[in-house]
Amino acid sequence: MGDAYEVVWPSSPLGIQQQRTAPRLDTLASKKVAFLWDYLFRGDELFPVLKVALEERFDDIEIVSFEEFGNLHGKDEKARVGRLPDDLRSRGVDAVVSGMGC
Repeated sequence: MGDAYEVVWPSSPLGIQQQRTAPRLDTLASKKVAFLWDYLFRGDELFPVLKVALEERFDDIEIVSFEEFGNLHGKDEKARVGRLPDDLRSRGVDAVVSGMGC
């Protein structure tokens, strides 16, 4: 049948282990949705357009602006991101739209 060769995969092991994700919401109607942004790429233009589209599509949706959370990038990034779960929980946020420019 021919020669046989041992094969190796050139990829390294994963540095971050896969995590279980939260279940999806059935709808965004009557939900509170937070916009998060790193202030790097056009979020100030895109989020207002997305807000209008979501409000037209879903009844009683409430949007929490990225301005409430501030810039999630920069010298205090680690602290801001570390506080994020509590910040979202305290505001009663059901879902997040993350506009990170990486």
